Amino acid sequence: MDPDVPDGLFMVVGGRSGTTLRLDPFALVVTERADTAGLSLEQTDIVRICDRPIAPAELGARLGIPLGAVTILLADLVDRGHIVIRSAGGSAARSASAYASPADDRQLLEKLRVGLINLPL
Repeated sequence: MDPDVPDGLFMVVGGRSGTTLRLDPFALVVTERADTAGLSLEQTDIVRICDRPIAPAELGARLGIPLGAVTILLADLVDRGHIVIRSAGGSAARSASAYASPADDRQLLEKLRVGLINLPL
């Protein structure tokens, strides 16, 4: 591996390793603005795929990239108004409201706990 050539995933996320966007695993991503001018190839794919609601994990599987990278791309698209992330409760989350507070983290953990308890064995 040549150290002077960045790997593909590094290029996809613009060298970033994280974001403050916290995705609810039960959330759905939906395109709000289909204009793809100025977007990267991956961001354009996301906008096109999300013409119907899709979970972030499924989006990552379709794109063949890890959920962490998908989260970074989604954060950019939320900030630019291209997509909306809808929580399991049905309310839309945009821009700053899509970013989690510590109370949201606790609610997410509680939802995950309940979901795990209810899994059939």
